[in-house]
Amino acid sequence: MAKEPRESKEPKEAGGIKDIILKHALKNAISYGGKASAGAVLGHVLAGNPNLRQNVPEVKKEIDKILAQVNSLSLAAQEAKLLSLAPEMLEEKRAEVRISLPELPNAEKGKVVMRFEPSPSGALHIGHAFVFLLNAEYCKKYDGKLYLRVSDTNPSNIHEPAYKLIEQEARWITDCPFNFKLQSDNVETYYKYAEELIKKGKAYVCTCSSEQFKKLVDAGKACPHRELPAAQQMKEWKKMLTKGKEGYKEGQAVLRIKTDLKAKNPALREWPAFRITESEHPKQGTKYRVWPLMNFAVAIDDALQGMTHVLRGKDHIVNTERQLFIFDYMKWKKPHYIHIGRINFSNLKLSASATREAIENKEYSGWDDIRLPFLAALKRRGLQPGAFANYAIAIGPSKVDKTLSIEEFMQIIYDNDRKILDPETDRYFFVQEPIKVSIEGAPKQDAKLPLHPEQDKGFRTLKTGKEFYLAQKDLDVINKVKDGQVFRLMHLFNFKNEEGRLKFHSQEHDPGLRAKLIHWLPADEKQLSRVVVKMPDGTELGGWAEKSVEKLKQESVIQFERFGFCCKQGKNEFWFGHR
Repeated sequence: MAKEPRESKEPKEAGGIKDIILKHALKNAISYGGKASAGAVLGHVLAGNPNLRQNVPEVKKEIDKILAQVNSLSLAAQEAKLLSLAPEMLEEKRAEVRISLPELPNAEKGKVVMRFEPSPSGALHIGHAFVFLLNAEYCKKYDGKLYLRVSDTNPSNIHEPAYKLIEQEARWITDCPFNFKLQSDNVETYYKYAEELIKKGKAYVCTCSSEQFKKLVDAGKACPHRELPAAQQMKEWKKMLTKGKEGYKEGQAVLRIKTDLKAKNPALREWPAFRITESEHPKQGTKYRVWPLMNFAVAIDDALQGMTHVLRGKDHIVNTERQLFIFDYMKWKKPHYIHIGRINFSNLKLSASATREAIENKEYSGWDDIRLPFLAALKRRGLQPGAFANYAIAIGPSKVDKTLSIEEFMQIIYDNDRKILDPETDRYFFVQEPIKVSIEGAPKQDAKLPLHPEQDKGFRTLKTGKEFYLAQKDLDVINKVKDGQVFRLMHLFNFKNEEGRLKFHSQEHDPGLRAKLIHWLPADEKQLSRVVVKMPDGTELGGWAEKSVEKLKQESVIQFERFGFCCKQGKNEFWFGHR
């Protein structure tokens, strides 16, 4: 095994190992509400004192003893203790800016109720994730109740697999519990409140053609049916519900909500609440022919489910104004509405309906096609839910629209993801486009390679001789440099190129050599596994990996060193996440 530079066996900090552990334990406890984590403390201690890796079992025992004492102290006592031992560490902690969501107006712990309402036209994409996670994180912040409510009252635009996909992906992207509801289960309730509004004189059946009605509403004039008595309106409503010759046909009648005919915004004038559609519903079949439009169903559900705060995009401001008519007419308590800015992608149009059509046309293999910015695909690439949640928290409920390219957006997600994965992810070697080379004078070794550069997670072992597989791109670099340049096979030994011949140089890692790191594998196929890495653009890269990757569990996320984070999707297949 290659020996990395040894340091003095004495800890870097004065006072001995117990003092070092105590300081890190106190700082970690203060950072997390008074309870320190043994794993986190061990990581910090070893990172600052790598010589202690030789005695990890003893270090762990000492950490357990000290944590028992530290975690028994109050938070104030912990701060006082750290202030006396290492005031600079406490000041460093106080200087940290903890990113958190701003407070919601009039929010009470345990009483906040919020919702997210996607359409089942397809699976969830990154745009859905942002708004959903804001709602979920607020519910976590206030110990509130969250509804995931599927807006499935338009039978003609429902992708039946979306019901399952939406729930699965939502449960993956957040650990916040939620109630999963379908609006199509509430049709009878919608009918009940439609009839109440008709009886109150706040809704009426309109049989104008769309062209006729537009002319009237643009002129601020009423539909001829608007002022018919409630009893007559109920007859018209029943006619909408009736099938056959005695009922209205699709497109012949709608139920409208009375508003202000002189409203400055024509979109608020007499908006439609119900329409007739004969399309079969995937859940309800042909049981119903009159379906509520989005604004009516949303208003009823928000009221009956007790929404306290509604957080949605600015593009829904007009919808909010429409829905408030229902709250006013029914004298219901209104939620607090928060309208946030949109994320606009300069080089991508996100559309579940358009993507569904592309999938049906075989342009994509499915919602989890690696090329798509949909959650199903990003999950298979190994991205972590926390990367998206941290982005949502950092942006918060800002009213400012954001325009960026999809590449810029994903780079932010990758940066968040790297912070989550890097401290824990096991490392392995993958050699893309492998070329067999011989290094003269290379000693036979049982190379012990750490699974993680900082965490004490053990080793994997490879037997080496003189022949190795190197990546074609690394070999190109080696062949271009001047003779005598030293390179280092990671965790193994140094070598140099002399007139096209690779020769062993030295064993020890020596920073003074400024050797360029090269990853490698032994040219012994018994120790290797032929793997394929699928890239985000759909291309595939082939090469050799350590045979131990075959034993990894499906969907394990690892880091191929000097290549990137990848997620296992088969015995010999990995999906690339990011670098």
